[in-house]
Amino acid sequence: MASQSQCVLDAAEITQAVQDLNHSVTLIAGKTTVVRLYLRGTSGPAVSVRGAIAVRRSPAEPAGTITSVNAITLDPAQPHDLATCRGDAGLSLNFLLPSWLTAEGPLSVTAVNVVDAVSGTPLPLTGPAGPTVWFKTGPPLRLRVLGVRYPFGSPADMRAPREKDYLALVSWLGRAYPVAEVISSRAVVDAVVPPEFDAEDVNAQLAALRSLDMSAGGDQRTHYYGLVADSGFFMRGAASGIPTLPDPTTVASGPTGAFPYGWDFDGVYGDWYGAHELAHTLGRRHPGFCGESHDDLLNYPIKNGQLGDETHGFVGFDVGDAALGLPMTALPGEQWHDVMTYCTFQWISSYTYEGVRRRLLAEDALVSGAGPVAEPTPTVAPTPPLTAAVMAGLGGSRGRPDDRRPTRTVSRVTSTGPGTRAAVAGPDPDGGAPGQLVSVVGTVNLTRVEGSIRFVNPVERPAVPPSPPAGQAPPPETAEGGQPPTALLRILQSGGTPPQEIQVPVKLSSEPEPGADRTGLIDAVAPVGPAPEAVELVVDGQVVDTFRPGGGPPTLRAARYASAEDGMFGMDLEFDRDPEPDLSYSAQVSADGGRTWQTLGVGLKEPTVQLDRGQFRPGDDVRLRITTTNGFSSTAAETALFPE
Repeated sequence: MASQSQCVLDAAEITQAVQDLNHSVTLIAGKTTVVRLYLRGTSGPAVSVRGAIAVRRSPAEPAGTITSVNAITLDPAQPHDLATCRGDAGLSLNFLLPSWLTAEGPLSVTAVNVVDAVSGTPLPLTGPAGPTVWFKTGPPLRLRVLGVRYPFGSPADMRAPREKDYLALVSWLGRAYPVAEVISSRAVVDAVVPPEFDAEDVNAQLAALRSLDMSAGGDQRTHYYGLVADSGFFMRGAASGIPTLPDPTTVASGPTGAFPYGWDFDGVYGDWYGAHELAHTLGRRHPGFCGESHDDLLNYPIKNGQLGDETHGFVGFDVGDAALGLPMTALPGEQWHDVMTYCTFQWISSYTYEGVRRRLLAEDALVSGAGPVAEPTPTVAPTPPLTAAVMAGLGGSRGRPDDRRPTRTVSRVTSTGPGTRAAVAGPDPDGGAPGQLVSVVGTVNLTRVEGSIRFVNPVERPAVPPSPPAGQAPPPETAEGGQPPTALLRILQSGGTPPQEIQVPVKLSSEPEPGADRTGLIDAVAPVGPAPEAVELVVDGQVVDTFRPGGGPPTLRAARYASAEDGMFGMDLEFDRDPEPDLSYSAQVSADGGRTWQTLGVGLKEPTVQLDRGQFRPGDDVRLRITTTNGFSSTAAETALFPE
């Protein structure tokens, strides 16, 4: 009769994305969690084993039993050391905890049983007691992903991210970031700059889109990321700054595609690439080990940008995603590198993990925008008037530049086919309003003393500005320790009124090239004053660009269905008069009958809008809002899409 196998438990580890055996990395309540047992056989024949653990939330609660999701082979003749087992998910018994066991509070592994995987016979086991850990609640990551569509080739066809690109990005963030949930939405937007554009162009567009979303009541904690397919050309990614204080207004964009980079063979690189750029928007800098800038070299605690080394026993762990065909995988600390480096084999380090967690907690304290959820949706009569809201009566509105918001009635929208009807909700004509706010987004080249005002749009409310704690000066923005660079917005007034001057920070690109110009983004919401005439962008004392508003914005009369291809469909817009060249449009959609809005186009010059039908579900009450603006005033009109 063969002798019975004897087993020893060397250690137990409870992990979510990265961990050491001391459990020094914070465990997030509600996040997918795996208990890993490291076993070895000490005598007897080789045997395949499975296991079960008893886990308890408190002494007053009954223990729950969890069985392993895998079996492992223990061979006393060929033992594996602890480090080898930690670096290979196939060498540890892995237990996936149900969500009810990962709520905030303590969790103890109180018992371990190991059985022969073939016969079910219990095997003798010795070793230390199981660990007790604590789960902490944390905020979700709020994210809007905008796929940037662009024409490319001859003849030109449209290039856009694949479905897999979106899914992989959100999945990677959910698996690696210190969050239990990624609250995400997505849409397709057309690039306003022809290819080959760069991340600075995309980020300016994202900042303008985000400003309009926040004006419409969006959640101020939402981060915006632009996803650009590399099927036409490769756009190097970047964030529009690395904020030292909580500032979700910082946007980022990057490429995506299937290139493996010699180590990433899941068919998408835009997942970890996007996580890198988004971490910049959360204040994370480059460690400086693999060709990236040395912004955080002195603070990164582990050599060579690795997840772990001989003195830092951290190992990464990817819980996997069955929907994407990604298995549960251990990531050896000395082979894998932090996602903020430019190294190969990228995952999130404990250093970046905890830094992102702290920043998300700080951002969660920012006030969330509250949309008009209590406002009833107006009933559309068979032949209603179309009401155009003229924001603040400024610029070409010919109205008095005071603090009231008048409305005027114009010709109704004519039905031009299925789904086109008039339905416009304007501001209350009797309600007072503060001075008009405008969102100004531009780009700046500090080296060449150049700049461009890209977008000017009236808005209802600003984004929540970041501010240091009371009595504390803001920390420096630059890696060198200096104060952040600034530019000046000078809003000229008519009638001899002195101009208004607003100093705004220049959000430097997160990915500086050695020897390249210092470039960045300005993104500000400012009051325009009683009689605005123009906006000047001033860099280093020089006026580098001037924005002057056009005439009064025309009013939308009809929106007609146009072409449809690749899941997109077009709407041709008809106005009551030909728009002037200096005017632009923005397009917003609502899937809940007008209670909340999301911007799909800004700075549009052609009277047509492309919409991604895939973002809507059957039964959604979908509406389209077109806003025409000269920068200081605007008219807005709504129409319903996809009627029953």
